Amino acid sequence: VAVAEMAFAGWLGARVSLKSVPLGEPVERDDFILFSESNTRFLAEVAPEDRDKFEAAMNGTSFAAIGQVTDSEVLEIYGLDAQGVLALSLGELKEAWQKPIQW
Repeated sequence: VAVAEMAFAGWLGARVSLKSVPLGEPVERDDFILFSESNTRFLAEVAPEDRDKFEAAMNGTSFAAIGQVTDSEVLEIYGLDAQGVLALSLGELKEAWQKPIQW
């Protein structure tokens, strides 16, 4: 959900790989990674030119680049097996996200 909310803000898509997500313990299911509510998990967007500075600032912590921003207006998520889990337009995602509060 956090990746989709971030995409809505700039109306830019993203490509994310669940294989790259740092985990505290082995997880074998994509849905567990996608919907985990683990403490102290953060998601940050970093411009390519700022990557080295960001990584230096994060030194000593567990972090990883899990994807990239795209200009496609599509959120693509690839699972632990590198197969597509989700590929939906931001319009579809935003409609589903807002639907529960439109009554």
